[in-house]
Amino acid sequence: MPHSEFYLQLTEQKVEQMNDDTAELSDSDRLAAAYAGWLDAQRAAVDWMLAAPVPHTPQDLAEGYRWATRLASLAQEWFVEKNDPLHPELFVSQTPFRKLMVDNPDVTYWFCALDSSQIYHMTGTRGEAPYVGLTFGTPVGKGPMGGRTGTLSQVHLDSFELGSDGEVDIWLSAVRPEGVRNWIQLEPDCGQVAIRETFHDKQTQRPSQLRVQLVGEVPPPRCTATEFAPQLEFAAMFLTFVGHACAEIWSGAQANLNHFGGKSGAEHVEDQDSELQSHSDADMTYHGGLFRLAEGEALEVTVVAPELPFTYWGLTVTNPWMESYDARYSTTCLNDQNAQRSEDGSWRMVIAAEDPGLPNWIDTGGRTEGYMLVRWVLAENPPHPTARIIQL
Repeated sequence: MPHSEFYLQLTEQKVEQMNDDTAELSDSDRLAAAYAGWLDAQRAAVDWMLAAPVPHTPQDLAEGYRWATRLASLAQEWFVEKNDPLHPELFVSQTPFRKLMVDNPDVTYWFCALDSSQIYHMTGTRGEAPYVGLTFGTPVGKGPMGGRTGTLSQVHLDSFELGSDGEVDIWLSAVRPEGVRNWIQLEPDCGQVAIRETFHDKQTQRPSQLRVQLVGEVPPPRCTATEFAPQLEFAAMFLTFVGHACAEIWSGAQANLNHFGGKSGAEHVEDQDSELQSHSDADMTYHGGLFRLAEGEALEVTVVAPELPFTYWGLTVTNPWMESYDARYSTTCLNDQNAQRSEDGSWRMVIAAEDPGLPNWIDTGGRTEGYMLVRWVLAENPPHPTARIIQL
């Protein structure tokens, strides 16, 4: 079952179960039950990690336990601390210390909870990243809205009229406010915006400075059983979903060992509709697969420039828990700007456990098995990357 279908099924069942289980509980009992469920979900995440049909080398195992703690941290911030659409917080959801489902080290991931019945004002500056995409979707973890879940609409900042120095002034609402120049319509089921700020070089390109404010006055937030218990319950459900989704990505890529593709040879990791159901960026195209190397082997990946324009492509490798390798201390990802180009115009990257003495080395840190993904941004039907085993 694709992880998007599992998400729909899980949320429908879980929301119904939560409503049934807590209908007659007192506030104190519901809080106690929610907290017990939160602890159980963390134990279940570890149990799943230990039983998952993926490599379990000593390093994979250590990273698996760490992955469980990172997921708990993300779930707390996402569902408990910063999930109030009446007091919106645009925050960085993923960092080098907290990663989720094939993160890209070239991207800064922002997130903000929204309520489609409200009016919001986004201001700030665009920065110098080649792409800043805004993905509006149903609220994560709250079940299908209107019979659907996932991405509802997609825009990027360069499609709006910005100031001379990149000033951003965009209104978000169901109905366009009078006299507003830049406006994004919030569909009735919209509950969030995820922003992917994609860089070629985070060290030299100036980042954006954005903020989202609610228009109008609301009372300050208060922590009550009515608010907090469901937040903790959905945080627990999030751990279940992510564990299943990571397993699905790995299992789905088994057919693409040491080459790129999707199920049944398709170009995408999943078909586009399934990807959008899991809140992906509609401006992006994905090619994924597994790599598995024997001693003395490396995987050479070739990317050819498409005939039509594109904004970015990047190759990322991950551990079995779909976390990118640490890019702070070695080269674990490359893109169309920082990869050395061949004389024929293509790019050739080498995924290897040790330095192969060749250009464009993707360092696996001694690992011989993992997941790999090529992302394209604003590319129409990009060419399929190829891969072949080479001897070192």
